[in-house]
Amino acid sequence: MSSAASSRRAPNKRRKSSRSSARASGQGMTSWLVLLGLVAGGIGLYENRDAVLRTLKPYGFEQRRETRDQASETAQSTRKRDTQPKETGVARAPVPPKPVPGTSAALAAPKPKATAESSAGTALAGASGPFYFCGTSGLDMCVTSGDSFWYKKKRYVLADVVAPRIDDAGCAQERQVGFASKVRLRALLNAGRFDLEPLGGAAAAGSSALRVATRNGRSLGSMLVSEGLAKPRAVKADIWCR
Repeated sequence: MSSAASSRRAPNKRRKSSRSSARASGQGMTSWLVLLGLVAGGIGLYENRDAVLRTLKPYGFEQRRETRDQASETAQSTRKRDTQPKETGVARAPVPPKPVPGTSAALAAPKPKATAESSAGTALAGASGPFYFCGTSGLDMCVTSGDSFWYKKKRYVLADVVAPRIDDAGCAQERQVGFASKVRLRALLNAGRFDLEPLGGAAAAGSSALRVATRNGRSLGSMLVSEGLAKPRAVKADIWCR
């Protein structure tokens, strides 16, 4: 009896469960259909946006869009203005005018300095060696006799003394003293810096090579005279061949 009742109730339960599953599947299908409809509508709306905007223009939608576009352009221009460097209150230095062609080189060219060798009677200070004996190597920075030498390719003659001759000596004694005078003059010139000063007067007027060689105010020629290796230029007598 109980088994018969349970068998009658079992089909009812199965029918209820099948109805509920069918109802759930129908709801799920409806949701999918709604979702697909929304997607299709969005795609269609995007593809026909110009026509939709023309339709909505009388309701002020297009005006709101233009307002948003203007606001966006205003914001972009403000950002560009803020990124540009701001001018400070410091005054700019004036730009110098362009130089006239041909004048800048003339202004920049240094004026030639007056050198000791530029004219006769000009002193030369701070001359120095080393000096050698003149030979086949050339005439520069060398001693030719007891009263003449070459300095920077210019020949100078001691204006205050005369040394014995070597090549045109009148006697053997003069030639020997001439060699000694030549050696001594080279040693005096190499002893340190010296000055070459014009003697002045008639003696220096005839030649720009005549100079008085001095060191610390003392004449190198007078040292040769004191050592018996030269004679004052004013003495005319021949004192070497007696």
